[in-house]
Amino acid sequence: MSSALTSVQNKLSSHEIIDTSSTGEIGVGAKRKTKYVPLYSTEGLAKSVIQLPGRHICECQAAKHKLINNCTNCGRIVCEQERAGPCVFCGTLVCTPEDQEIIDRGTKKGEKLRQQLLKIGSQPAGNSENSSLSIAPVLQNKFKQGFDQALQHRDKLLEFDRTSVRRTQVIDDECDYYATDSNQWLNTEEREKLRKREEELRNSRHGSRRDRKITFDFAGRRVIDAENDIARTMYSRDDEVVQQVHYAKPSVENNSNEIINPDIQCQPPKFVDSVPWGPNRSDQDNENSDNFNPSQSSSHRIQDKQLQEISDDGMCLSMHQPWASLLVAGIKMHEGRTWYTAHRGRLWIASTAKPVAPEDIKEHEHVYTHLYNGSSLKFPKEYPTGCLLGCVNVEDCLSQEEYREQYPDGESASPYVFICSNPQHLIVKYPNKGKHKIYKLDRNIHQAAKKCIR
Repeated sequence: MSSALTSVQNKLSSHEIIDTSSTGEIGVGAKRKTKYVPLYSTEGLAKSVIQLPGRHICECQAAKHKLINNCTNCGRIVCEQERAGPCVFCGTLVCTPEDQEIIDRGTKKGEKLRQQLLKIGSQPAGNSENSSLSIAPVLQNKFKQGFDQALQHRDKLLEFDRTSVRRTQVIDDECDYYATDSNQWLNTEEREKLRKREEELRNSRHGSRRDRKITFDFAGRRVIDAENDIARTMYSRDDEVVQQVHYAKPSVENNSNEIINPDIQCQPPKFVDSVPWGPNRSDQDNENSDNFNPSQSSSHRIQDKQLQEISDDGMCLSMHQPWASLLVAGIKMHEGRTWYTAHRGRLWIASTAKPVAPEDIKEHEHVYTHLYNGSSLKFPKEYPTGCLLGCVNVEDCLSQEEYREQYPDGESASPYVFICSNPQHLIVKYPNKGKHKIYKLDRNIHQAAKKCIR
């Protein structure tokens, strides 16, 4: 009986495989089952392109793998390696257009497909059944760490920029007494003064403490140490000797108002100082400077008569007829005003829109005929209104006293008189809207008027 049982066991051991799958062990003599995984593309077009099983992050942008779709939130290009599911960057659902069409229908099948894609996409590759870890939160944590590092680096750069002045402070010893011997622009006497002053300050600061002076200010209730004052003024640029040596003499000895070029025959530009205070003012002027209002004063300017005469900035003056046409025609050369002007050179003349009566025209023509002792004057044939007539050159603006001294028989009785010359009229009269006092012409009208001067 025992021999029969032994022979049966030998047959089982040589021809059968014991199933121990429940215990996780493989029977003796059994072969391990292998599963084929295609790593390369099935089409065979790109043998070097590897597609791993499962869902993995891929940066090929659908250049190596098949395109699934673009993320509608962040725009990421999802390829077949990343598979359909939540976007690995922002977590938005990304699927093929066919699946998206089914989901958009709102049916039970579409909702089931949506839940399936979200469930499959939220599981990492290789272990989609036992893990529920999402890819998007992992990337979000990584990006959050990078964002925190960027903020720290930004704060560091801002702190460096805020403290750059303190960290880059330069101590210029050339301005101190150390550079006395190396300054080539000082003469022997000035160097000796600076050397004695430096020696005096050093002896006062580093000398014997028996000679220390302390001042008790009972009125101000304070104690003043002379040594501290010397320490503050040791290398001060405001020192009396330093100011006397370096800043006592002007850098240019000649008169700055003279023209250096001897070939220029005109008068030099004149500086008009409109500020009632300064080093050249008297004490009385400085006392009156308390009432000075900068807004009522003209800015510092250089008055160059020749430059103003040859320049044309398009400045215009509106006048009533018939005076405007008489001025452009060269019959009326003195124009009176109640205000002064610093304008010199070309001044454009425009007529106002107010019409003039024929009786007034005849009356003024009779006055100028009598003024010039009946000489033959060529009066204008027409007196247009509301247009640009021509231009004159303003030679000077005289007060009534100066005007009477130079022109005793002058025609104007206004407080200020414009002395005009070189009248020129326009071939084409351009429409113009006048303004108060002297104003600037429109740029287009000014350019066109300069081409029509006769």
